[in-house]
Amino acid sequence: MSDFKRILGYEYLKLFHRKIIWITLGIMMILSAFVISISDIGLDSDGQSIIQYIHKNRQNELEITGKTVDDTLLEEYKDKEYPDGLNYFLSCILPFNQIQTKNITEDNIYGERQKALRRDWEEYNLQEGEKDYWEEQESRIKIPFTYEYTAGERKLSTAFYLIAIMQIIFVAVAVPSIFAEEHFRKVNHLNFCCRYGKKNLYAAKIIAGVTLSLGGTICLVLACAVPVLILYGFHGLNTQIQMIYPMCSYPLTIGKVLGIQLFILLTAAVLESAFAMFCAEKMKSSTGTIAIMVGILLLSLVVNIPDQFRVVSQLWLCIPSNALAIWNLLDCRLVYLFGKYFTQMQLLPVIYGILAALLVVGGYRGYKKYQATK
Repeated sequence: MSDFKRILGYEYLKLFHRKIIWITLGIMMILSAFVISISDIGLDSDGQSIIQYIHKNRQNELEITGKTVDDTLLEEYKDKEYPDGLNYFLSCILPFNQIQTKNITEDNIYGERQKALRRDWEEYNLQEGEKDYWEEQESRIKIPFTYEYTAGERKLSTAFYLIAIMQIIFVAVAVPSIFAEEHFRKVNHLNFCCRYGKKNLYAAKIIAGVTLSLGGTICLVLACAVPVLILYGFHGLNTQIQMIYPMCSYPLTIGKVLGIQLFILLTAAVLESAFAMFCAEKMKSSTGTIAIMVGILLLSLVVNIPDQFRVVSQLWLCIPSNALAIWNLLDCRLVYLFGKYFTQMQLLPVIYGILAALLVVGGYRGYKKYQATK
């Protein structure tokens, strides 16, 4: 075990001395924090600084926190503007002109929501079993909804899409060198003739790559979460997710959804690191691996597979840069397996874990058979 620790320590030492890793991580963190911090610039702040505007809006929303979104609350705002959060909630359900005229009732809100849900189910061509599943989930949702100030949670749930993109770029730059460097520097002759040059070294490299990816991912999450916490705070973690995404039928709180997003992001980091190391070992090159991973990322950003091709479309959404987008993660299409329906949230961590394991095992089969000849 002590020999393995020394090998693993040496792998970490090589990583820590690579400036490109720290430069890339620093740039990704700064970009993430910057995008989150300026996301409200351009709002009509009535001549106030954006910080003052955010603070004032937070105070206005905290005044109605804990109240149900019903006729009583709507009546309070007959002669004044809705707070941003309440306006956002209503705009997800009702037409703009109806919100402007404030011709809104409690029955109107929840009735229109039910109609919109069923339209979505028809547009996605859900099977009867899927509709029954969502009907059962809907029966577990408390109506009327209770209002909470959720600006911070809304920002962070959306930011996971940005974090997933930054994560892929970081992994593509930082991880492939773990395997490719020994071929580039011609030290593979030494590694493979040593007592611990195959199995133990491979395991140490895998652990180093996975932990580097996980560590970088956590740093990116913190780079987004800290500005959100400072600017908005997290006041509504126990609020039902429908206050942010009314067209969602998951009976979950916002805090649970954020936790699920984080868990999927971490399993995606494991998969991406395994994929990067597999490609680097097969191609004996970091540059080729970066090209493949960035190419897949760019394709996922610009290519949208129509919903008519259901299976292909759902598989395309499993790519981490697509899957972590909250609007894709809450997709109402289900997967039927073993006589039960499963959501994308439930399947993604399992899929990522299985794929990562297959890549690690497949990579080792080629690694142990490799013979250095030049």
